[in-house]
Amino acid sequence: MSQDDVKRKRASSLRTQMFNKHLYNKFTNNSNNITEENNQGYELNDIEENETEPTNLPPMVDELFEDDEEEVDDLEDNDKPPRMITQILDLLLNRTREMHTKDGRHIPICLDHLSPEFVKYCSKKYKSLLIDERTDRPYICNSITSSRYTLYSFLPKQLYAQFSKLANSYFLLVSILQMIPGWSTTGTYTTIIPLLAFMAISMAREAWDDFCRHLLDKEENRKLCNLIKKDTTFKNERFSSTLTDASRTNIASKNDSNSSSGESVGSLNTYFTNFELLKTRHGVDITPEKWKNLKVGDFILLKQDDWVPADVLLLTTDGQNGESYIETMALDGETNLKNKHPHPELHKLTSSTSGLAHINAQVTVEDPNVDLYNFEGNLELLDSKNNTVKKYPVGSDNVIYRGSIIRNTKNVIGMVIFTGEETKIRKNALRNPRIKSPKLQKDINLIIAFMVIIVIFISLFSFLGHNLANKKSIDNNQAWYLYEQDAGVAPTIMSFIIMYNTMIPLSLYVTMEIIKVMQSKLMAWDIDMFYAETNTACEPRTATILEELGQVSYIFSDKTGTLTDNKMLFKKFSICGSSWEHNVDEDSKGSPKDSVSKVPSNQSTEIDIISYDESVILGKTPREYVCDSARKNLNTIDQPRASVDYKGNSSLRYAGRPSLSSLYVGKRNNEIKKEEEALKSGTQIESVEDIKSSFDLLRFIQLHPSCLFSKKAKFFILALALCHTCIPKQISESKSEGHNNDTIDYEAASPDELALVKGARDLGFVVFNRSAGILTIKTYPNGFSEDPILEDYEILNYIEFNSKRKRMSVAVRVPNEPGKVLLVSKGADNVILERLHNNELAQRKMEEMNNNTGERKENEAELVLQQRKSLEYIAYEDEAPRTSLRLKRNISAGRDSLSLQAMRKSLSRKAVNQMTDPEMPIGSIDQFLSNVNRTNQELENIMTQSRKSLHRQQLEKYGPRLSMDQRENESHKLVSEINSSTVENTNNDDDNEMQEYIGSDELILNDEYILERSIQAIDEFSTEGLRTLLYSYKWIDNKDYETWSEEYQNAKTSLVNRKALIDEIGSHIENDMVLLGVTAIEDMLQEGVAESIEKIRRAGIKMWMLTGDKRETAINIGYSCKLIYDYSTVVILTTSDENIISKMNVISQEADSGNMAHCVLVIDGGTLAMFEQNPTCMAVFIELCTKVDSVVCCRASPSQKALMVSNIRNADKSAVTLAIGDGANDIAMIQSADIGIGIAGKEGLQASRSSDYSIGQFRFLLKLLFVHGRYNYIRTGKFILCTFYKELTFYLTQLIFQRYTLFSGSSLYEPWSLSMFNTLFTSLPVLCIGMFEKDLKPVTLLTIPELYSYGRLSQGFTVKIFIEWIIQGALISVVITFLNIIIWGLTSLTDNSMYPLGVVNFTAIVAMINMKAQFIEMRNRNWIAFVSVTLSCGGWLIWMVALPVINKSDGIYDVPYGFIHHFGRDITFWCTCFILALLPITLDIVYQTFKRTFWPSDVDIFAELEKKDEIRKKLELGAFNEMRQGWTWPHDPNSIQRYKDKIVHKDILETENVKNVVITSDSQDNIFDVDSLVIDDTNPSTTGSLETNGKLSSKYSQDDYEILPSGKMIKRFSKSDSDMIQDSHISLQADKIKDKISKKFGFKNNKETDEDIEHIVQERMKDLEA
Repeated sequence: MSQDDVKRKRASSLRTQMFNKHLYNKFTNNSNNITEENNQGYELNDIEENETEPTNLPPMVDELFEDDEEEVDDLEDNDKPPRMITQILDLLLNRTREMHTKDGRHIPICLDHLSPEFVKYCSKKYKSLLIDERTDRPYICNSITSSRYTLYSFLPKQLYAQFSKLANSYFLLVSILQMIPGWSTTGTYTTIIPLLAFMAISMAREAWDDFCRHLLDKEENRKLCNLIKKDTTFKNERFSSTLTDASRTNIASKNDSNSSSGESVGSLNTYFTNFELLKTRHGVDITPEKWKNLKVGDFILLKQDDWVPADVLLLTTDGQNGESYIETMALDGETNLKNKHPHPELHKLTSSTSGLAHINAQVTVEDPNVDLYNFEGNLELLDSKNNTVKKYPVGSDNVIYRGSIIRNTKNVIGMVIFTGEETKIRKNALRNPRIKSPKLQKDINLIIAFMVIIVIFISLFSFLGHNLANKKSIDNNQAWYLYEQDAGVAPTIMSFIIMYNTMIPLSLYVTMEIIKVMQSKLMAWDIDMFYAETNTACEPRTATILEELGQVSYIFSDKTGTLTDNKMLFKKFSICGSSWEHNVDEDSKGSPKDSVSKVPSNQSTEIDIISYDESVILGKTPREYVCDSARKNLNTIDQPRASVDYKGNSSLRYAGRPSLSSLYVGKRNNEIKKEEEALKSGTQIESVEDIKSSFDLLRFIQLHPSCLFSKKAKFFILALALCHTCIPKQISESKSEGHNNDTIDYEAASPDELALVKGARDLGFVVFNRSAGILTIKTYPNGFSEDPILEDYEILNYIEFNSKRKRMSVAVRVPNEPGKVLLVSKGADNVILERLHNNELAQRKMEEMNNNTGERKENEAELVLQQRKSLEYIAYEDEAPRTSLRLKRNISAGRDSLSLQAMRKSLSRKAVNQMTDPEMPIGSIDQFLSNVNRTNQELENIMTQSRKSLHRQQLEKYGPRLSMDQRENESHKLVSEINSSTVENTNNDDDNEMQEYIGSDELILNDEYILERSIQAIDEFSTEGLRTLLYSYKWIDNKDYETWSEEYQNAKTSLVNRKALIDEIGSHIENDMVLLGVTAIEDMLQEGVAESIEKIRRAGIKMWMLTGDKRETAINIGYSCKLIYDYSTVVILTTSDENIISKMNVISQEADSGNMAHCVLVIDGGTLAMFEQNPTCMAVFIELCTKVDSVVCCRASPSQKALMVSNIRNADKSAVTLAIGDGANDIAMIQSADIGIGIAGKEGLQASRSSDYSIGQFRFLLKLLFVHGRYNYIRTGKFILCTFYKELTFYLTQLIFQRYTLFSGSSLYEPWSLSMFNTLFTSLPVLCIGMFEKDLKPVTLLTIPELYSYGRLSQGFTVKIFIEWIIQGALISVVITFLNIIIWGLTSLTDNSMYPLGVVNFTAIVAMINMKAQFIEMRNRNWIAFVSVTLSCGGWLIWMVALPVINKSDGIYDVPYGFIHHFGRDITFWCTCFILALLPITLDIVYQTFKRTFWPSDVDIFAELEKKDEIRKKLELGAFNEMRQGWTWPHDPNSIQRYKDKIVHKDILETENVKNVVITSDSQDNIFDVDSLVIDDTNPSTTGSLETNGKLSSKYSQDDYEILPSGKMIKRFSKSDSDMIQDSHISLQADKIKDKISKKFGFKNNKETDEDIEHIVQERMKDLEA
């Protein structure tokens, strides 16, 4: 059985381990003691489930163990000590073996390590270290290793990796043959030494990368924590070490009777937080200790915001009722805090100083395993009454795991139970991550195998020629000088093989390593992937798989911290049928977020501080969010200082009182954002939905405080402030840096509650204090600038939220309402609607809305399908007739973009018929770019029409929204915040508009209308991916409440079925509720996530989301980040599905038929675990996953994430998988994928440390893949092709030359030159093309992601392309060699020996290879290309001159005198070299021209299009978000510029480079206003730069020129210019035809007029191209 199978069985049978026969015997002996725990307040059903069931049902126990016999046998095999050889192999390969204890791991809970109870689990050999029963050695240390190699495993793994490259294995074989005496004609060690050197370089680079990982591991292992130690030499009269265990327990229990709740005994505080008392009275000291030094059994103290260093059993906490809140985002990706608590018996003993110092107990826990959600163990305590051991169950609620963070709890004490690689998070990681190799290496291996066959073939061919030549010349004694001698068959064949083996470049891999180092540096230096907020740049941690970044087919992404920003925002809400938007401008560009600072906490946890100071929001920002007219209004609004400090996602600090100014700025920013989005999408601004803001709501409430709507709105906001479990903590003035008592810390178990409480505070209802069941609310009825009012609300009862109820309720006694109790409930929409007093009406309205939504989604899906059919028709109309236009979706990952194919067809047709200006193909690119947005616009139109239709129906049914009567005019209430002139100007229009938006009192009191509008709001909010909650309320009489409260209290103290009773009794009162309103919370995405995912989809990459969070949360995020569309078919697979295989088969058939516009599969971890046990289900599921558009996997453990990635990688070997995450729970997934991307985010650096590449934000993935990934793929592919091309072209001339040497193996080239061919004369061109090649501009690749399919479909390096290059090389070799012999060898009168023949060949091939690589194959020709060609060709000429000096003794090739004194002086030699170098280049150019004319590729098409100014403008605007940093951030001048400025004495950068003066501060963010990108004479920053250069300001006018975002100046292209040029072209064509006719018939033509016309047209074209 494999190790993975054992893990899975181990995880599924934890209970079996704990209740095997050994442990079962112990339980039966103490069954009477177990039942005594009923008196301790435990639930009987829990005890029976965990302990008494085996005792009560002994026959079933035998059956249980009978079922697990096979598993136990398998586990017992692993328990046997491995043999010595196996241990050595495990050490070398860094393998671990799963071993299991008989009845669990026994750990003493004892602070005194010299006590007999602790010593009995130790060994004399290892002194005070606890012994692992499985190995009879101490438990492993707490250090972790995320690196791939150890000191012992590096060499064997790297040798395997190096010789898995076929070229290395081939050269090893050749070197062995070469070292056989008499076989080699090229030396003995000329192959083995370079081979070892090149392999050593590759291994050294890999060792360095892994060494960097070790350094990061050391940083992790050297973190400090608080270790609790007891001084064994400490003596105290009261607490002597001679006390018996029973007396210790008695003393502890007596002292704990009052101190467990935090009280003091007498005047002395004996609670465990009195650390001074612990030290002075009990000798217990708290010392800092490195994480790596922690051992099993150690006691540690954890503070708030501390990371948990190991898996820990909770002993005690200072939280309320012993509770502590744990953040597990880095562990399982869940955002909500988890409530953990120590076992009550342990908490009783250890909550006092004496109890903690003298605790004596034992815990038996399960063996280390991968299960994050279950834990089983038993606690054994000594009963002082009868001196017997009592057993208590320990579960997952009593344990916290490594990778968690302590939140909302000041002090926690725990005992280490698992350390290092045995912790849960490390068990879920890959212990031995595979050595990643690129998919391209397989192609290289095939090519090398092909070349080996070629070498063997030509060697045998040469041997055949040798035999034929021998028979003809030697046997007939024509070559008498050879004395009829022959070397023999084997030496001859081997000599040919050794001579031709250089056709396979020995330095291929090491040169590729050099190239990849440069590619890595270019990625690291890219400023567009630099995240300034955390000072994080792109960091490549491996260079092996760089080209695979351009071949990705699947992306597996984590949710929390990767797609989201770990921050919840109160975004929208609905009251009385009207929807409102809440914006406080926290995260808008150019807003107060730009002033975010970092506040450190205990463990370097970051706190985001967003300031709302008026100096920030009213200051001049680059974007000018608040215009001048708006600023005038804002000056009259209260502007108190306010700031919000986010600490993690569970707490925040709100300083200062609420402010209307921040709400107003948020409203204005949101309006500008909507306008920009409308301009970007091409829709009209008027079509943007006009939803009112919370600023408008507060203004209306303050203007009309007594109207019906205002009362209901205030009651709704009050409900937000009441219905939660958030804890407010006031901060003193000294701690809050001078703030008054308005500074409050809010701590909550759920970030949703935190967002709701913050939203209530923004709206004027401040949760001020919570004390002894009294919740104090601070309100501002007279305005935020006036004195507030405090109101106390008595919290009578909470009905807690759980996954089954999906709601929570709070019973409150409201001031001035003594006779009744207010019950407020919030929860999921379906749960709340069915508990309303008019639930039947609500259900009917919900059905109507579902029908309307379903019809809308069907229309949207049909639209998408129709557009897809249209594109298919355009793309494939020239192909053979198709039975169906629908493409099978199971090959969607392996097909080209339909839009790209359709555009290619369109452009090819226009190219044939184009008769106008070359700038005119702009129409085609416009059509292509509009196709991308056309679908979104039409979908928005469908949604708009659906909502308009619904609105018309409401008008017909309820009538128009009548303006309410103004019964009273209380606008004077707002005088303190809005001056009288503003009120007079706005009351007439704005107030009437607001009253019409809200509706009349009759509509507000109409339950049917309110329900319909609220359900409509739920649909709208959910479509945007917001998390919706419904609020409801009811008033309860005191008598009814007291009756219910008594029943509820009895349920909470019940010993039988307590949880079920609590839910049942709680639901009795949650009936006949009244709908209050709807809230929508945004799980805030990182910047640019939605746009990035949309472009990833357009690139043909399938993206999956794998998260440990809840299903509803995952689906909401899927909608918000555009992973799921409104028209998507969402298929949810659960364990409750009856025939799940049939269901998956039906979905698969629908996907194949193409009847689904977009299909998303949703599965949870439980269903995935079921599939793991059934290979058939897993196979069907994986096949279905490859056919659907996206997959969302929720509640997935880290090992399940890795399993999903591995299954897809194994299902499609050719597809490249990429996993991206930011937490420790993503490490296994990152290591399992072909490419692992780590985000250095807020969950820590664990994922970043274990990844292949590290970036700061998800949006940087676009440039990493589309630009750098494509470039790396193009560069590597062309490097390989050019390398094999030059090797074959050069060394094939040796084979051709053998025809003239009797196939004797004589070399055409002088040995020294031959050895320097690859090193000196042809290395630079292939290095340059491998480092700096760019086939298209970055803006083109980012704006048109469809071009990514070039690498994804491996179109740049295929066998077909390789064979094409090989054929070209062979033909060029034949042409050069035979022409050389004909032109020079047969006609030369100076010297026609081998040396000049070889020099001519050498010169022609060196020149041809340099010219082809740098000027034909390399598209971005720059100064580096010219320098490379100059150095290579010039170096060869210098070499020919210097060679006679270096090699004076070579008599065979006449090196000392041949070139200088003989053929070098002959002009015929130089003419021959020129012709032989120029002819192949000419043939290649003709071939490339013919190919690009008749069969242009996408690269050919877009390389021409991106040169056009109008197209480039559109491309740069489309890629502005991705390229903004490089364009807008200031650049330092390069070294050449600095020296030039020093010499010429000119100003730096501003006067010479137009690029830095073209982008004004206004145009940097308003990117969709093209006119704003021109030079603005009114802008000081621009005019100042232009005035320094009078030539620029006088030569270029903003009416004729405009500046692109990149800084390039282009001439404006108007329609009149286009018409004029078109007319000129038509006239020119007519004149040409007329001229031909005149010449044909002998007529005279007016040449002067024609020349004038041509001159005018040429001048006009020059002006346009300037």
